[in-house]
Amino acid sequence: MTAAPALDLPRLRRILQLELDGGCRNTAVIGGLDPMLTRMVEAGLFRESPLLRHLRALPPGGYRSLEPARRASWLTELLADIPPAGSPGAPPPAPARRTPARGTRGARTTVTRHPAEPAPPARGPSPDDPLTSLPGVGASVAARFEKLGVRTLGDAVFLFPRRFNDYTSLRPIAQLEPSSAIQTVVGEIADIAELRVRGRARGTRALVTDASGAITVIWWNMPWLARTLRQGTRLVLSGRVRTFNRRLQLENPEFEPLEPDRAPESLARLEPVYPATAGLGQRTIRAVVSRAVAALADTVDDPIPAWVRAEEGIPAIAEAIRTYHNPGRPEDAERARQRLALGEFLAVQCAVLQRRAEWQTGNDAPSLELGPVRGPLLEALPFPLTRAQQRALAEIERDLKGPHPMLRLLQGDVGSGKTVVAFAAILAAVVSGYQAALMAPTEILAEQHYRSFARLLGGGDLTPLEGMFSPPWFPRPVRILLVTGSLTPAQKAQVRGDTAHGGADIVIGTHALLEDDLAIPRLGLAVVDEQHRFGVMQRARLRQKGANPHLLVMTATPIPRTLALTVYGDLEVSTLDELPPGRQPIRTRWYRPDERDDAYRFLRKHLDAGEQAYIICPLVEESETLDVRSAEEEYEFLRTGPLRGYAVELLHGRMTARQKDEVMARFAAGEAAVLVSTSVIEVGIDVPNATIIIIEGAERFGLSQLHQFRGRVGRGQKQSYCLLFSSEEDPGPDARERLLAMCETTDGFALAEVDLRMRGEGETWGRLQSGTNTMLRVARLTDRDILLRARELAARVLARDPRLEHPEHRALAAAVRPFLERAAEAN
Repeated sequence: MTAAPALDLPRLRRILQLELDGGCRNTAVIGGLDPMLTRMVEAGLFRESPLLRHLRALPPGGYRSLEPARRASWLTELLADIPPAGSPGAPPPAPARRTPARGTRGARTTVTRHPAEPAPPARGPSPDDPLTSLPGVGASVAARFEKLGVRTLGDAVFLFPRRFNDYTSLRPIAQLEPSSAIQTVVGEIADIAELRVRGRARGTRALVTDASGAITVIWWNMPWLARTLRQGTRLVLSGRVRTFNRRLQLENPEFEPLEPDRAPESLARLEPVYPATAGLGQRTIRAVVSRAVAALADTVDDPIPAWVRAEEGIPAIAEAIRTYHNPGRPEDAERARQRLALGEFLAVQCAVLQRRAEWQTGNDAPSLELGPVRGPLLEALPFPLTRAQQRALAEIERDLKGPHPMLRLLQGDVGSGKTVVAFAAILAAVVSGYQAALMAPTEILAEQHYRSFARLLGGGDLTPLEGMFSPPWFPRPVRILLVTGSLTPAQKAQVRGDTAHGGADIVIGTHALLEDDLAIPRLGLAVVDEQHRFGVMQRARLRQKGANPHLLVMTATPIPRTLALTVYGDLEVSTLDELPPGRQPIRTRWYRPDERDDAYRFLRKHLDAGEQAYIICPLVEESETLDVRSAEEEYEFLRTGPLRGYAVELLHGRMTARQKDEVMARFAAGEAAVLVSTSVIEVGIDVPNATIIIIEGAERFGLSQLHQFRGRVGRGQKQSYCLLFSSEEDPGPDARERLLAMCETTDGFALAEVDLRMRGEGETWGRLQSGTNTMLRVARLTDRDILLRARELAARVLARDPRLEHPEHRALAAAVRPFLERAAEAN
């Protein structure tokens, strides 16, 4: 019987250590490490050894193909799994194995290989292998990684850093200065406690010191840090430095405890900081991710096809992955991120262009045009169209005439006149013998559109035959129906009959339009308002009401260019970027609690001049948990206090539709000077005489909603004002940035860019996130140039292979599939 040779671990350790100490030049043994390791594998020395995983992690070119830095990393990881001779963890010598004689009952037959015959190649690591296949990763560590969405080796490779500790540009505290740029310091906590405002915990305040000085650090809305961080702890802190009460403070910085034995000044490199979870430190995450990258980076499928990379000179994805996980300089990290982002955006753009092609399949869309009605319609409008409205209408008319169904997004700031443009498009459908439908997200907005269309058709008071209008410039009467969820069963039955049998030309409603029993057989144009509140499948269901109708979607939320190309990439975009003539920019000011009396004096002055005002509150009833004025509390306070003697009305979402209509009618008629309201006022009311809007608890609202509120005023020729009331002297850094942005500009598109930067990427394509496993891992919606390049590349790829069925596009098709699936799931 011949015993299998044993693996001489001490000798192997000496050789590997010699190679590492010698600078990883592959000279520790004659001929290099690869031949030695190959002979050991062929001899079966690693057959029972966990070290075989490290050998499988080598790329096809072996150890010699690695760069020196990667050689050092591989050797270090391998040596870590070879315990020194005589240590408790050292494995015992491998037991001798006997080869049973042929024919022995119950024995396994073995095949003797000639020494020169190569052993079958071992299967290399796979992206689908569980994380526990890495040395040192047990079930408990893997369970913690799973909370980050990391279950496999492939997941670990794509767990990219969310930032870097830049030890190459550390600053002493004394050299910090107010700036929007991220600054990094290392300091020790000298004092730490909860930050309390009016007796309530609002965050954590710490005093951090180094040899040069001290700085206050504030973590807003994180009071628990006062219990988890301790005095004397050394931290790396990265964040923005601001001035408050003439003193510098670091607000909401990213931080990481620094081990006592580490001297950051000696590192002089970027250190990746990964998303983390409880019980999983950065050191462990870095080690596990590094091993996964070493094992798999060269085998990762690249969504950018090889022929595109060759034509465009795009570097390999493997090098970008390695660099982004371990960059030498900030510019290296950014260059690698942009390379990875190009692949992600290419998948997004292929998805939206494929979806657009699917929607425009066929040449049977109805041909719609205003024809002879166009001139009389424009002359009958109470105001001339702006240049932007004329341009948008021309783009829509061109699409409506074509054989393919229109897919167009009409975006414009508050008050830019989207409704009139949509109204003209709808009349093109009606005059061409088709029906049109307009879907709005709320009953208030649907009712507002109904009233707006009634006015544009010359029907100030509804005719006895409900919804029937006969403008002199239109060839026949026009019937409009309003469909909402609050209709009685009898009313719904009447509407269903009218829409199905030709008794309705225009149908305006909420989600009720999507009900299966509501048929619109001659639907030629579907209009969706406030597109961001509806999903892809919802608007598809509306289109299915007719035979391949045209689609126009509208939004009053200005959309940054990159977001429009990502979320609405299947739509052509028309933008209304100017206000009607005579409108004046709204002046905005932020009032702190001790300045309210000045604001009320200003308000009374304008009310005495016959103007009107809105006052917006975040809540209906007083809350014990939020220190903001409720609508009911504010209503009582104003009518018995600062606005005693003025007619004040109250409006909120708990009122019935009839009550809300009555309140808005009185305010629009000038019977009330002030309307106190919750956020239901965001849409659905237009009073040109309202020149002031006060927003209580303004720090509680998002930037987009604040801008929407502000658009309720400025509808007439008089100067209008927006007064932002904060409930605290210092509402925190993010809220302060939003309020200051509102004061600095009335440009909704500029504010949209600020909002996008502040909120981050968010869920911009259906549900782009599943837990923490984000589909857009490194791409940012501020990467305009990368996204535009990706769109051009996507068009080229799809021109060659519309369904991504060719073998060279297999990886891209796999990357596209989740975006198409998530877009459908979002509905």
